[in-house]
Amino acid sequence: MLLVLDSVVAACISSPVPATYVLSHAVDVTRETESASGPVVQLQRVLVPDYLDTTDILERVGEYEVKASSTGRWGERLSLGITHALGSDLAIRLPMNRVTLDHPADKSVRRILVSVDRFDVWADGHCVLTANWSIVEPHSGAVLTEGRGNFVTTPVRGGNPSDGAVVAGMADAVNQLADSIASAVKGLPPLLGVSSPTIRAIERWQLPG
Repeated sequence: MLLVLDSVVAACISSPVPATYVLSHAVDVTRETESASGPVVQLQRVLVPDYLDTTDILERVGEYEVKASSTGRWGERLSLGITHALGSDLAIRLPMNRVTLDHPADKSVRRILVSVDRFDVWADGHCVLTANWSIVEPHSGAVLTEGRGNFVTTPVRGGNPSDGAVVAGMADAVNQLADSIASAVKGLPPLLGVSSPTIRAIERWQLPG
């Protein structure tokens, strides 16, 4: 009995502490957006399926099965992780807009709503993010534009990717989603009440190429 207990204790002591990961890259979004003079856009908390909204890094291992990594974990629930990463990516892509995750006191801001249907990572490291998004008019609540996409990252050479490689692939998929949403924001007409010089500045910054 004592030998069994010693073995259990030894196994617990020798087990490595799981590494902690986030989807956001190391950028200070506040400093990135301090000079933004265009309209504010609010990204609401991204919705994800309940089974994904955990701190486990999940791998799809079959048609109906997922497995949690034993060597890595998220530093926050995945819904928050995607929201923070997507907000950071949008702030970089929309330099003339102030992207916020908070509820601004000014109600005349456009809201970005995102709903994730799936975010699957497979054993070879490729992942598939399927998401719907819409941009909503502040006053009427009307949908100004909306979209849906499948955002795929390529497998890791040799398979059996590390947790870090899995996280990097998932972050790349979120980047692709940010590209689609940012393009739609740039294509919207300016908000009423924004001054003409500001509108012209926004148009110069947001012209393609």
